[in-house]
This record gives sequence, C-alpha cells and structure tokens, in this order.
Amino acid sequence: MNPILQRPLLWLIIIACCASGCTRIFENDQDAQARQALQDLMAIQEQFYKENKRYAKNLVEIDKYNLKYHTGIVYLEIESAGKDKYRAISLPAESTTARVFAYDTSRGGYYEMDEEEVAQYVLGALNHIRKEQREKAIFDYLSGGMLICLFWFGFRMFTRYKEPRTALVWIPYFLSLAPLSLAVAALNHMNRDILLSTELLILMGTGFGVSILCLIMAGIGLTKIPAKGEYHILQSLAVCIILMAAFSGWILADSYLTYSQPKTNKLYFSPG
Repeated sequence: MNPILQRPLLWLIIIACCASGCTRIFENDQDAQARQALQDLMAIQEQFYKENKRYAKNLVEIDKYNLKYHTGIVYLEIESAGKDKYRAISLPAESTTARVFAYDTSRGGYYEMDEEEVAQYVLGALNHIRKEQREKAIFDYLSGGMLICLFWFGFRMFTRYKEPRTALVWIPYFLSLAPLSLAVAALNHMNRDILLSTELLILMGTGFGVSILCLIMAGIGLTKIPAKGEYHILQSLAVCIILMAAFSGWILADSYLTYSQPKTNKLYFSPG
C-alpha cells in the first residue's frame, strides 16, 4: 500500500479505538455506582469466606457488613453461591447504557458482560439504548474523520510552509486538535448523568489550558506572519486556530460549569 495512504488508515484505527473508549471516559454515574456496589460485595464475600469457610448465598447473610445500596437504583444480586464459588451481578435498575457487571469465580472473576449476555438482564429499553449508542458512535466516527482531515490538511500545509518564523502557527494548530476532539466528544456524550471522575476533570482542565495556550500562540503568530507573498493562507489558518481554540475552551468550560454541580441522586454508598 502507498505510504501516503497508510497514514490516514492508521489514524482511522486510532480514532476507532478512541471512539469506543468514550464510554469509559464519559461514564454514566449510575454505572459507576453499580460497579462500585459489586466491587464492595466482592470484598465482603472474601471477608465472609475467611470467617465462615464459604460464600454468602444472599445479601441478608452479609447485612452486618453494612453494604448500603438503594434497590430502586442499583440492582445487586448474588445469583448463586457454594462453598468455594459464587456468582453476583450488578447494574442500574433503569439502565440507560446497557452495561451489566458480574463476578463469577467459574469465569475467572470480575468482568463486564458482552451484548449477548446483557440481553438477559436489560429488558424493554435495550433496543432503544442500542439505537442511541449507534447514533453516538456514528457522530464519534464522523468527528474522528473530521479530525483526520484537519490533521492531514495541516501536515500538507506544514510541508509547504515550515519556516522557523511560522512555528507559532503550526505548534498551536496541531496542539489545538487534542482539545477540539475532547470538546466534540463532550458535546456528544456529556449530560447530567455523566460522572465527573478525576480522570475526566484532568482531561477537561488540561484541554481548557491547552486551548488558551493555542489561542495566545496563534494570536502572536498572526502578528509575525509576513504580509506579502502566499502567506495570506497562513494568516487565514491562524484565524481558524483562534476560532477552534476559542470553541474548544468555551465548550469544555461550559461543560464543567453546567455539570459540576453536586448531584442530589447519589444513591449508592460504600460500606464503612
């Protein structure tokens, strides 16, 4: 295959992996609670086994360990238990993402169910959930395609205008693509049910900071671009960088301000 064609293919693969990872970056708060409930149950089962030489068969048996959860939101169940093995599942009672978590000693321990197994637990709205997920995935792939085009356009232009005095245009251009991709993903995935995890807050804060840096660098670079010759193209590019950086910074800041308010529906509490 022509090397020129290999690069876009490589970026398509990278974007595909990143798009599938959006579910983990923009994680539903109720999914996080359900996963935490199962992990706490796993820890309690190990403690119960040390004390009783068997696993608990139901939640009543481990009541003294203070495993607190609200069955109206998090559905947690020990499906089966024997002397040396057990299986438990956890999921939001009204799942909007069709994610189900399980711990099965016969299957190697903790895992997240695949689509085929999920269908046994998420009823009614499963088709609607999958339709919404497909629509979001399409948006992610289209956004990824847009970013690939921007990167390829920038690379081709860079090979043509790569003089040292244009560095303050090219550096912010390529840097600005990272916060732009995060901002577009936030538009597609952010809502009031998304958990603002430490990792997501770091990404959003870093993205906002990079956007401001690109905004400043592009503004300075715009003043240093020669006024004569074909450099008017770079002037237009610098203006585009300023607009992209301003858009990314505004989206990330607005997302944080809108969704960082304390949630009043924290319905799962770790034992302790």
